[in-house]
Amino acid sequence: MRSKKYKAEFEFEYDEERAEDELALSRDLDRVEELTDERAYERAYKKRHKSYFWRNLLLSLFVLVLFCGGTFMFLKSDYFLIENIQVDGNTYYTDTEIKRIADAKTGSNIIFDAGIDRMEEKLEENPFFKTINIKRKLPSTIVIEVEERTQTAAIEFGDKYIIIDDEGVLLRMTDVAPKLTILTGLTVSRMDIGEALEAEEKENLSLALRMLKTMESGDIYFKKIDVSKAVIKAYIYDTLIVKGTAAEVFSSIESGDVQLVVSDLFEKGIRHGTIKMGGSGNVIFTPDIEDGD
Repeated sequence: MRSKKYKAEFEFEYDEERAEDELALSRDLDRVEELTDERAYERAYKKRHKSYFWRNLLLSLFVLVLFCGGTFMFLKSDYFLIENIQVDGNTYYTDTEIKRIADAKTGSNIIFDAGIDRMEEKLEENPFFKTINIKRKLPSTIVIEVEERTQTAAIEFGDKYIIIDDEGVLLRMTDVAPKLTILTGLTVSRMDIGEALEAEEKENLSLALRMLKTMESGDIYFKKIDVSKAVIKAYIYDTLIVKGTAAEVFSSIESGDVQLVVSDLFEKGIRHGTIKMGGSGNVIFTPDIEDGD
């Protein structure tokens, strides 16, 4: 009897444990199923997202190619053909001459075939152009901006004349006597078109160039300047000379004293004599022509 009771209790405990195990197993199976569903959903989401990504990427690339192609065709259209060439900053050369020197032409595409580098190279070969700037003005205009060097003085070289600007850059040579200030007292040692002139008398050349700039800023014109000696001789006329050391001449022109004396002489009709620079800054006129030292 006791044995049967024990067996019944054992079977009851066994059934209870088994029920708990089956419940735990069921829960585990449910969890596995949930995890499987989550992973399946995650895989499906990633696949769908990847599909959207590639579809959007291809669509974006198609739109980009379409846009770039349309833009390229528009830029290559007749709307962007060069119709006008504008020239600014020139005084020595005419607009037509600069266009010819640059070989600037209309009819080409302003975006892809303007030839700006080629035009700049051709202009740079000409010593008269100090600075060059060529730019596009859409849709159809090329603008050539130049700063020209100014012919300021000439130096006799055999039977020719070397034309320079106020920086001593050699612009050209000519057989005809130019209507420019003639510099004397210089022995040219090197001359290349478009390059700064060199002379054996370096200090004299430096003085001569400074005289040219002082003359321009002082609004006075000298027909000839002789820098061969310590005393500078600047000729207003062949018979009217300004004479003094470099420091005295520069100072008197910058202060305006020489200009006042010249103006007074012109009002009196005097075109003959010597304007001498005094040691204390005084300007003295004598009717005699002191052409010597």
